Amino acid sequence: MTEPVVVRAFGMPPDPSQAGTLAELIDVLRALKAWAGNPSYDAITQRVNRIWSAAGRPPGERARKSTVADCFKTGRRRLNGDLLIAVVRALHTDVGYLGGWRQALRDIGAKAHTASEIRAQDILPEDLRWFTGRGRELRALRDLAGSGRPAAITIEGLAGVGKTQLAVHAAHEFIRQGLFERVLYVNLRGFHPDPAQAPADPVTVLDGFLGLLETPAADLPRQTDARTELFRQQLTGARILIVLDNAADASQVEPLLPQTAGCLALVTTRRRLNLAGQAVHRLVLDVLTPEEATTYLARAVSGTTAGVDADALMRIVRHCDRLPLTLSLIAAQIGASPGWTLADHAERIEDRHRRRRLESQVELALQLSYQHLPAARRRLLRLLTLHPGQDLSADIAGALAGTSTAAAADELRHLHDDHLLQRTTSGRYVLHDLVATFAADRACDEDAPSAQRAALTRLFDYFLTEATAAANSPYSTRPAAAPIGSGTARSWLDAERTTLNAIVRRAATGGWPEHAVRLSAILHSYVDGGYYPGTVGVHK
Repeated sequence: MTEPVVVRAFGMPPDPSQAGTLAELIDVLRALKAWAGNPSYDAITQRVNRIWSAAGRPPGERARKSTVADCFKTGRRRLNGDLLIAVVRALHTDVGYLGGWRQALRDIGAKAHTASEIRAQDILPEDLRWFTGRGRELRALRDLAGSGRPAAITIEGLAGVGKTQLAVHAAHEFIRQGLFERVLYVNLRGFHPDPAQAPADPVTVLDGFLGLLETPAADLPRQTDARTELFRQQLTGARILIVLDNAADASQVEPLLPQTAGCLALVTTRRRLNLAGQAVHRLVLDVLTPEEATTYLARAVSGTTAGVDADALMRIVRHCDRLPLTLSLIAAQIGASPGWTLADHAERIEDRHRRRRLESQVELALQLSYQHLPAARRRLLRLLTLHPGQDLSADIAGALAGTSTAAAADELRHLHDDHLLQRTTSGRYVLHDLVATFAADRACDEDAPSAQRAALTRLFDYFLTEATAAANSPYSTRPAAAPIGSGTARSWLDAERTTLNAIVRRAATGGWPEHAVRLSAILHSYVDGGYYPGTVGVHK
């Protein structure tokens, strides 16, 4: 039996209609938790998952304790409405009371802005060097891409099934084969573990794509429909592949779809997207077949000291749900364990599986990977979840950890080798959302709030120092820096623009007002120079 969520209630529960802002609504939620007897986050999470399970929600989308705890934190810019309502139900079961929370969410949501810190790119993430299987799906994608018929292909499936791997691998093939002359890529952040990391605003993505297509900022219309029309006009006569990774819903995707011959959008998503009036082909991705999964793992561990053992490979595959993400993590553990045979690894996984039957195989693989890491690397992985930007460099990791850039770069390489980080072709790193969820959960248990705050202060100090130097700001303590219009300063600000936007917003809402004001002043000078309209909202 789990502990009851509502321990004891006194008087009337707090009224959500009194909240006029998201910060005030979070205060009401904290008051509701106190009214309910201050149950633990574990107890609330268990109740939320029972509510979701009864409503038919799949086990792969269960709530995590760290995500539930985040709902109660001050400084949030956005909340997951479904999760918030489930948390309220876990604290107070009255249906009429829930209606008040739904209305408060609608009222506040109407005033809120979706996230704009999104990095649109004209390069693809790295292809997986041991990509295996998916022959039928790749043939279907090639045929469709060559036919010119659909405006988009959606690749749908559960988390960790390899949607992004397939889309990126296919995109690399299409470019090599000359089907398209260039690519536009964006992570739409539809399913991010941090409630503050909102799904991408399609207007911001359009701004990024139009900038990559060399559209002058002064020519950008204000209305979304007009921007979409301009984007599609810019695609006319071109052969461009658009990869929209990790989409949340149809409303996020529709403005970004091409409608001209020669262009195609590849969309990955966990949900079915009802794209009305669009020429769209659906590809539903299942787990790997047993043969594909075994071949995948065999190729991934080839060259390691573990040797070749077909029986052990099959035993490992049986306990990995044939998910590519899980297999990649297991392969990294095998490669990092000299002296262990494949049979040793199979026995360890089977033993862990027997003792933790209720744990998902992805989490099991992540836990095994995490336990294998040195303490400093585990700490860095947890700290990376604090970064509000979409990707990160060694400089950023060093600032979070309080180490040198060289030391951080070495740790990032190891985390990439362990398949806990993905690397972009530009050399930056990205946390897979499942890894980020796991690491954030560990951080909730292992890192004191004061340590997390110190890491964020170091991060904000780093960006303030670098931005000040780049902009030749009066706040600079360095020797004369390049003016904002010069190539060096502008290139750094261009590269870090979306991250700077995210940093300013996080600093402003999280309790670092001085950093927010000073960075905002620097970005204001950047906007005055005519660069990137998406930055204007930060200064406002």
